[in-house]
Amino acid sequence: MTALDALRVVTAQVDAFNAHDLDAFVASYAEDAVVSGVGEEPLAGRDAIRAFYAGRLADPGLSCSVAAHALFGARWVIAQEYVVRDGVATETIATFDVRDGLIHRASLVKA
Repeated sequence: MTALDALRVVTAQVDAFNAHDLDAFVASYAEDAVVSGVGEEPLAGRDAIRAFYAGRLADPGLSCSVAAHALFGARWVIAQEYVVRDGVATETIATFDVRDGLIHRASLVKA
């Protein structure tokens, strides 16, 4: 796997987010993936990711745009994102650890 492969996975995840396609969004994560920075506690596993994002992706006004990204090694993608919810854009820095074609860890820090 190359850094460009990792970027493709992250891009597919953002595309699924913007399409409000919960199944495709969750499928971009490994079964035991961990997502931190979106709630009080990290989300551990696809079931937790699905439960957390189900209501959010049902909101047609929710979107994400990537303003910039950087590749680090063969598996890390760092993205400057703007997530729009209820008409308010929040700048977010997201790091993604991509292995074997799936996101294994995502960490988000909101401005």
